[in-house]
Amino acid sequence: MTLEDAKLKALELSKQLLQGDDVVAERHRRANMPTFRDYIINTYLPHSQATKRSYVDERQLIQNHLIPAFGERKLHQVKKIELKEFVQLKLQEGYNPNTVNRMIAAIKMVFNRAEEWDIIQTHENPARGVRGVKARTRVDRFLTPVEAQRLQKEVQASESPMLQYVIAFLLLTGARKREALDARWNDIDFDKKTWTIPLSKSGKPRYIPLSPPAIDVLEKLKSRCFRSMGYRWDECDWIFPNPRTRKPFINIFFAWNRARTRAGLPDVRIHDLRHSFASALVNEGMTLYDVKELLGHANMATTTRYAHLSNKRLHTVAAAAGQHFALETDFSATPHDKR
Repeated sequence: MTLEDAKLKALELSKQLLQGDDVVAERHRRANMPTFRDYIINTYLPHSQATKRSYVDERQLIQNHLIPAFGERKLHQVKKIELKEFVQLKLQEGYNPNTVNRMIAAIKMVFNRAEEWDIIQTHENPARGVRGVKARTRVDRFLTPVEAQRLQKEVQASESPMLQYVIAFLLLTGARKREALDARWNDIDFDKKTWTIPLSKSGKPRYIPLSPPAIDVLEKLKSRCFRSMGYRWDECDWIFPNPRTRKPFINIFFAWNRARTRAGLPDVRIHDLRHSFASALVNEGMTLYDVKELLGHANMATTTRYAHLSNKRLHTVAAAAGQHFALETDFSATPHDKR
């Protein structure tokens, strides 16, 4: 064998050895691939809890829907066709397309993070290319004063002693559900009648002025509810604690759902209380800028969804034109008679 032939043979053997090492490494990687459940519990959710304000809602969605569907499969074994079948199944089960789209978003986040952290490879990511479903046009629901009173009656009769205070506070402040459930007593300045939300959806602190009825809700909560639960309000950091755990509620849906159903308002969501707060402001003559500031919207475009509600104010404003021109509106006489 010539020297040149020996070099070529050595190069060929080296390539074969390297390929063999790659095969062994790949087999080892797949053998140690975590199941979907283990990856979620041990890796993904701890990261989500440390970095996301929406952690509680995301955890609930993953535990209720994704883990039951894919929990025992290893990450690299989940295929794109299975994700598409999962989406179709949820639609057939009657889930709202908007809810299904949140599931799809969670699926994408879960697998994209696994790819980013080198747990799976790009070609093993089944969420790539999975699209959302066509969502229904969202129709905002606004409570009328009569409906609000019906709802108040039923939440006061709820088996959950804290529900009536939570619902009243949401309706009187326009806050988001999670903002209220995570609120602490040291966030409230009773002298200045202000509630500070340390970290709002925008990522910045938010300051909400508290009306006299909102202050009254908090005062009654201190004097009645906490006493009935057997401890003082100043012994608990949270404003609306779960009586059993003395920590924030993870979910109040079941108590809320019973109350709204009994009130004949099954289509009203908790988030609609925020919409109702905004509509009340607009219809009482407040400007959209006022609404924007109180709801904590980052830009005015989000607030303009309430512009069509201001009929009462617009009628008052439109009347100013008549006063300005002072037109005669006695048309009982014909033009011929006037001549």
